[in-house]
Amino acid sequence: MNNPEKYYTTIIQRLSDYKKTNNQNTSSLNKKSNLIFTIYLILCSGVDVLLLLIKLKFNKDITLVYTAPGYCNPKNGKFSDRILSGLNLKNRIYINQSKEFVLKSIDNHKVYNIGGMVKLLSLFFKKGRKTSLKNLKAYSFINNLILKNYRGTGVYLICYYDANGISVVFSKYRHKINLIEVQHGNIINYPPYSYPSTIKIADTFYVKNQGTINYLKEHLNKNFKDIEYRILPYPKRETEFKEGTHILYASTIEFNGIHPLFMEYLKQLTQTDQVTVYVRLHPREKNKKEVFENQLKNIKSNIIFDESKNWLESNTVKNLIVVSPWSSVIEDAADNGYRAIIIDVVGKERFNYLIDNKNVIFADNLEKILLSV
Repeated sequence: MNNPEKYYTTIIQRLSDYKKTNNQNTSSLNKKSNLIFTIYLILCSGVDVLLLLIKLKFNKDITLVYTAPGYCNPKNGKFSDRILSGLNLKNRIYINQSKEFVLKSIDNHKVYNIGGMVKLLSLFFKKGRKTSLKNLKAYSFINNLILKNYRGTGVYLICYYDANGISVVFSKYRHKINLIEVQHGNIINYPPYSYPSTIKIADTFYVKNQGTINYLKEHLNKNFKDIEYRILPYPKRETEFKEGTHILYASTIEFNGIHPLFMEYLKQLTQTDQVTVYVRLHPREKNKKEVFENQLKNIKSNIIFDESKNWLESNTVKNLIVVSPWSSVIEDAADNGYRAIIIDVVGKERFNYLIDNKNVIFADNLEKILLSV
């Protein structure tokens, strides 16, 4: 299946079936859609695409990085890279693929926004065509233009299976670049990675552990043996045992707040229980902190919002317990020796390869949670 539209449509359908099967709600951040912002987005994008093409024409020693706001950590109006921070990439140029947000800089690197031009171009494609396929064609046009003028080789993707990623993978200039995908979430058992691909997705995959490498070799990349795999370094931090119970709760966007089962656990706590809960919001829930604060205002335990760039880097508690419905933080916890509790059946299915009822536990009721913490 070497047709990008058919390939992309198949992935969309698999993801849709997966979410329906697991009863996931696909809501996300509120998108900016007013006319003034759209005009601003298009103007910014038009200027950025032009500046990018000029820069590419006169510079060879450059590494291209496709990104989006969801792959960054916002703090005090500034953005930092939360995916590639462990990689020493020289002369990186960030390309923001988002059609809803404008990014000025990431870690003091200039960002070139292409989403506005994608939005504009998609309006000129055949009427009656699905919006997703119009976007794919628009991304293909812009990215072919970028890669045609790119004199370097290294191109980093954080997500191969969205419209932007597929347009790069299927680009007519794919042969001239070294395409690298960097893992941003859980890969094992996730539909875009579960089926053998008929086209080589990336030349190199950066992943979190050997288990993920084995999975890719047997699934997505089964038909391609000449792919390089590298393991991302986890940040290290000195930790020590601390009195009381310390829980990191990692949210997932589908619940628009705390998972009902974990709320049930929190409500039965008393001040004498000595429980500290660190709430870490999913990147697409950063703007919903107030929702969580309202839910937690009457909870009788110490509530702290973890807004650090990386929870592993900031954590100092050796006896930390990670709780989540199905966040990829579960896999991070297991890889780094922390006990993890999965509280939703979706997480049970997604992380079945980790559950050992000792270090990684599935708890679908209050009694099991109380026994596990």
